[in-house]
Amino acid sequence: MSDRELIGRNSELAYLEGLWNRKGLVTCCIWGRRRVGKTSILREFGKGKRTLYLHGIKGSYYENLSSLSLDISEFLGEDIPQSQDLSHLMKTIEEICEQEHTLVIFDELPYLLESTPQASSVIQKSLDKALKGLDCMFVICGSSVSVMRRETEDAGKPLYGRFDNRKQIKPLSIEACREFHPNMDCETSLRWYCTVGGIPYYHLNTDGKDYRQLIEEKFFDDDSSWRGDAASIILQEFDGNRDYTGAVKCIADGTVRQSEIADKLMMDRAACKRLLDNLEFVGIVERRTPMGNSPKKPVYSIKDPFISFSYNIISNNIRMIENGSSKSAVYDFLKNDINSQIGQLFEKLCGEWLDSKYTVIERGQWWGRIDDTDVDIDVVAKISDEHRLIRTLVGECKLSRKPVGFTAYNTLISRAKVAKFTENVIFVLFSALGFEQDLIDYSEENGIILIDGKTLYGDKAPPTLFNG
Repeated sequence: MSDRELIGRNSELAYLEGLWNRKGLVTCCIWGRRRVGKTSILREFGKGKRTLYLHGIKGSYYENLSSLSLDISEFLGEDIPQSQDLSHLMKTIEEICEQEHTLVIFDELPYLLESTPQASSVIQKSLDKALKGLDCMFVICGSSVSVMRRETEDAGKPLYGRFDNRKQIKPLSIEACREFHPNMDCETSLRWYCTVGGIPYYHLNTDGKDYRQLIEEKFFDDDSSWRGDAASIILQEFDGNRDYTGAVKCIADGTVRQSEIADKLMMDRAACKRLLDNLEFVGIVERRTPMGNSPKKPVYSIKDPFISFSYNIISNNIRMIENGSSKSAVYDFLKNDINSQIGQLFEKLCGEWLDSKYTVIERGQWWGRIDDTDVDIDVVAKISDEHRLIRTLVGECKLSRKPVGFTAYNTLISRAKVAKFTENVIFVLFSALGFEQDLIDYSEENGIILIDGKTLYGDKAPPTLFNG
């Protein structure tokens, strides 16, 4: 991996440095989805420190002991006999930490726990006895969000209460991801972020390419390693349970209500609710909330952009992609579907941008019918100012290939009236490529908020929503 993965990670490194500067035993739990950059952050943090880096592997107990013994040998600069059990190995780690201030990083702990369930008890014993009082920072890390949180948050688990310092490594913001491709134009950068999200791995080696080139190369190419990534991420998170990939496929196919998903999976309602809660807990799906007087019930959508694109576009068309047709022909055939998909994910991006810039109390959408046609309002949010005055933000999001004009504004106004958003309302339009001049002039006179791609990027300051 390139060091460029560390773009945008200054706050995470500063957090870890703050822990390192404390005296005595300091513990920390790091988690985040696969390819978000956890290992790169920890490798960078460990530079210049007395660092023992241990790495769990997806293998048997014997294979893990062999790998961990090699890690210790590399640290010591000499061969050591392979440990016969994990307790013996932890004793060696304790002896290393007794000598001077040491950083111990146990990466991919869930792999070790898979082969060695007693590993948590062995680590807990070491933390409570031999390592207690030493100048040692002990970090555990893993890509399985559910395992890492269960092991440290479940009161019945040995490591409960041993890792008060906790850090989730989240996807990068769109502002940070721009640094991976500084020569990419605004539209392409926004579309690519809506396709793969803020996972650093998917932004490497993208500069100088247009959106079509990226899709054809990264998803349609016969040698692409990305096609199976989405299912692998889900299966890794949930111990290979294919009910989870089944639920995501249901949502991608348009089955978005809990009861309907349960029927498709032939699962009782309670079990399906737990499954969807788990998917939501790790950030793969989200529950879309109807706002205002919407007659609709909550529905589920795929939250993770990469997984959403992989299931909605790639998985649903995999036979055509793999049947030998040219990449160009496949793209031409799927272009409208891709544009529709990216438009929906642009709405999510705009909502998340609002969350990051303002005090959002509640955010969702509105669904309803106008003249016997199903319509929606892309973003509805309750937003507070510093005086706790709450107003309703109603927004329309357009990832169009040209500046947005009055048509989008008039549509938003008409739908807001039907939805009865008429008092204390802030009207907001999002447009990747900006706005027509007459709409800009009108907005300045009438308090309409216009947010373009440069504002989403961070090139322009976010507008003030509350006047006076």
